[in-house]
Amino acid sequence: MKNIQKTVLASSLLLVSVSAMAADKLPVSGNVALTTNYVWRGISQSAENPAIQGGFDYAHEKGFYLGTWGSNVNWGNDAVTSADGDGASMELDLYGGYKFKAGPIDMDVGFIHYMYPGANSSLDYDFTELYVGGGYGPFSVKYSNASDYQGPTSKSGTYLEAGVSLELPEGFGLALHVGKSGGDGVQAAFGKKYTDYKISLSKEIGGIGFGLAYTDTNLSGASQIKKGVFANDGQFMLTVSKSL
Repeated sequence: MKNIQKTVLASSLLLVSVSAMAADKLPVSGNVALTTNYVWRGISQSAENPAIQGGFDYAHEKGFYLGTWGSNVNWGNDAVTSADGDGASMELDLYGGYKFKAGPIDMDVGFIHYMYPGANSSLDYDFTELYVGGGYGPFSVKYSNASDYQGPTSKSGTYLEAGVSLELPEGFGLALHVGKSGGDGVQAAFGKKYTDYKISLSKEIGGIGFGLAYTDTNLSGASQIKKGVFANDGQFMLTVSKSL
């Protein structure tokens, strides 16, 4: 895991450096972050351990964009710690889309492909989502659909989310988010369809972003995991990030 973390960090820093050098010529931006817990849709992807993350984006003036983003993950069967050594220890995302105005609404349509390099292909971790979203002022909604959801299932998975971002005094930001994971693919993966919630507070100091967030889900019974791998009970996260 340490080697994977070093690789992700080195790659992220390289991407940020390239982005910085190209900033005057190309619409390229980079980002790098360190978080105490990588949580995706209410479920910990790092077994409640720290994660190093980073990526870069290309945004065309006409609204088209492409990007990539990576993070270490820990699903309890990663290629470093598991006996079989065929699991996931890294997530790498590729995405692209088009942003445009529809009257007063800021629209966004695109795709995201989730990959887990080094994982045995029989685990079928890689999957693709198509999404459409809209924003108006501080409010946003987004719908994502994967026709073949993650894992050994050929069924679909969906995610409907809504959020609001507010500016507070002294440069603080407050964000509220709720999401609903649905579809037979989600049912097969988690035992039931579920809802996740998140509240986060952020502030930038000296060009460095600091964020504190709390997330939870309504998963219960056999589907509820309070600690460790795939934890989905109430969780706090502290994130430090830098954008270039």
